[in-house]
Parts: sequence; structure tokens; C-alpha cells
Amino acid sequence: MAHTSIHAIIGLKTENIIPKNKYLLTSIIIGMILPDFDLILRYIFDILNSFQISMPIISNSIFHSIFMIPLITLLILIYSELKQKKDLKIIASGIAIGMIFHIIFNIITLQSIGIFYPLIELESNFNLNQYLNITFENKYYKWICASEFFFFRLYGWMIIQKIIKNPFNNHKLINKINLWVKLELYIFVLFLLLIYFDARETLFTNIFGVLYALSFFITFYITYRARKSIN
Repeated sequence: MAHTSIHAIIGLKTENIIPKNKYLLTSIIIGMILPDFDLILRYIFDILNSFQISMPIISNSIFHSIFMIPLITLLILIYSELKQKKDLKIIASGIAIGMIFHIIFNIITLQSIGIFYPLIELESNFNLNQYLNITFENKYYKWICASEFFFFRLYGWMIIQKIIKNPFNNHKLINKINLWVKLELYIFVLFLLLIYFDARETLFTNIFGVLYALSFFITFYITYRARKSIN
């Protein structure tokens, strides 16, 4: 279940509790978004499997694994040493913090997480709900999927407010974000219609996969481009 937009919003709101370091806030936001790249991989692999191309099943595992956090951090630190860029050390810390927050949030929202992948198979993903045994109707899942695009729109609006407050030559970016938030509104309405007319599960899932991937990458792009205004 995707919560990418909510992760981005929470990351942005951490500005009140973290130190005022260059690019730290942006790095935390990116770190909170990054683990959901697993969802993009899952949709791609599902498509390939449908064409009889054998691919592994991905479910909140690769980028949700605690082993991915030190790996990404180490790669950034190595690059930092090679390029002699001290700012990258702050970025590495921010991404690590964001990924940890993301995993904790997913656990407390009762999602199945492969926190020890690949040491433990996906069938043994950690899932807090196995102890609580709470069940949700399928329509609840669809409403969560639809709301994802509403919160993407909200995140875009929050970034615009940041740019207005701290322009840093990002004023031209506002027009692009405005187009994006309009698109997210149209997508949100589309999914409300799909729910209302009880669209087939496969149709709903396929449309969501394509439009979610688009929104995911745009969120990454907007966050990076607005980094000076965010921090």
C-alpha cells in the first residue's frame, strides 16, 4: 500500500525538529520517498511476468530492507571522499534518517515489510498485523490508492509555498508545479470515478501503477529542483 505522498509531507514537516543544515531537510524527504521505489519495481516485474518473463516477486523488500540503508550511505560517503564534497555527508545522513522513518511508519501502519531481506524470504516479511489480526475491505484499499494523488497535490502546494517564501531563483519552477498539482487533481477525480463505477481490479491496478510511477518520479524531480528553497 502506497503512502509516498504522505511520507513526503511528513518529511517536509520535520523542518521544525531537525538542525538547520544545508540540504539535510531535502535529503530526509528523499530518504522517506526512496523506499517506495519497491512499488515501481513490483509493477514492472508484474508486467514482465505477465509476458512469461520470469522475474522475482517484490513486495516492500529491496529498498525497505535495513541492509539497503548502510549500503546507500556507504556509496554516497565513498563518492564524497572521491569528489571531496563535504555536503554529501549531510545528504547521506539525511537519506538514512528518512529511510528509517519510512520503515517505522510502514510498520506502525500495519504493512508487510521485508526489513531483513534478502536474509529472510518475502513470505516471512515482518508484519505487525499478524499480531493484531486487523482486516480491511478491498474498497478501503482503493480509497487509500485514490487519496495518494490528493496528497501528492497537497505536497506540491506545500513546495510552492516554500518557493514563494524562499525563491532562490526557483520562481520559474512554480509554473511546472502548478501544472503538476492540476494533473494530480484530475487523477484523483479519475480514481474516484473508478471506485464509484466499481472498475475491475486489474484495470484499477494497472492504471494506478502507471499514474503512481509518474507521480513518484515527478515528486523526486520537484523535491530536488526546489532543494534550495526547501532548506
